[in-house]
Amino acid sequence: MQVSDYLQYLRTVRRLSEHTIISYGHDLQVFLDFLKERNLSCADVTFPDARRFIASLVYQSKRSTVTINRMLSSLRGFYRYAITHQWCSHNPFSRIETSPRRRRLPEVLSRQEILEILSRPIQTFFDLRDAVMLHLFYSTGCRLAELLQSNVEDIDLGEQRMMVRGKGSRQRFVFINPPTQLLLEQYLAQRQLFVATHQVQHSTDSQALLLGKRGNRLSASTVHSIFERYRLQLGMQKRFTPHMLRHSFATHMLDNNSGIRIVQELLGHASVSTTQIYTHVSAQRLRSVYEQSHPHGRKEHGNTRNDDHSSSER
Repeated sequence: MQVSDYLQYLRTVRRLSEHTIISYGHDLQVFLDFLKERNLSCADVTFPDARRFIASLVYQSKRSTVTINRMLSSLRGFYRYAITHQWCSHNPFSRIETSPRRRRLPEVLSRQEILEILSRPIQTFFDLRDAVMLHLFYSTGCRLAELLQSNVEDIDLGEQRMMVRGKGSRQRFVFINPPTQLLLEQYLAQRQLFVATHQVQHSTDSQALLLGKRGNRLSASTVHSIFERYRLQLGMQKRFTPHMLRHSFATHMLDNNSGIRIVQELLGHASVSTTQIYTHVSAQRLRSVYEQSHPHGRKEHGNTRNDDHSSSER
């Protein structure tokens, strides 16, 4: 009962996304299973018990640092809520520090790869839907969940923009470029015919921007299947995911001298520190260009200097 109350608080007061709430619920269930094995209640847990639980995650379950840090966050939050509601008198996880982790640089597609992805032939309504989806990911930089919950009414073709609902139900506008707008106009016209033909006008998903084959709102699992199919068709050896298009959007914007604050707003990041990881990607790209373009920056610069000396002697 306490856990369900806490999850409802996250949903209605904190207004966290359903995906986050599911993750927190899973974390708390793992903890409750641990307590059940030891005949402990949440109020009985001591600091040594909390340390034993974290140790079990590391050495028995072999969970990653990212997962353990998230579980710590879930449990700290739960106990803060429990103390407020006088279910517990102390937070046994307050003294356990999260493990530092090395932040991986996001994977980014090249502009040529983007061009190939966005140039796939369109023959059917669902080809058109997929093209619209891919163009929107790259032209707006929105998250998968943001695009999937978007409705037709969120599109403003006159202003070439779309309203999306981000984390914490924060709303923002993202912008649609001309090629994407052209595809959207074609798609919306064909979508209207599809809805009428398949009699989904009164469905709860009837206003969804991206529709599945049964007229329902497109699901995340279907999107990942579409991306995998495209990856195989294009012969890509690396992963291909919606978030890679978001990463590519941000990196290419910074490569074209867009300010980091602008990119932060477009991505919907609450803090600019989250956006700064893309500056590292751009810095790597700058170094790559430098090493290939500057005579003394090349890996084989020793040979270049010899050639220069030879030519000067001649």
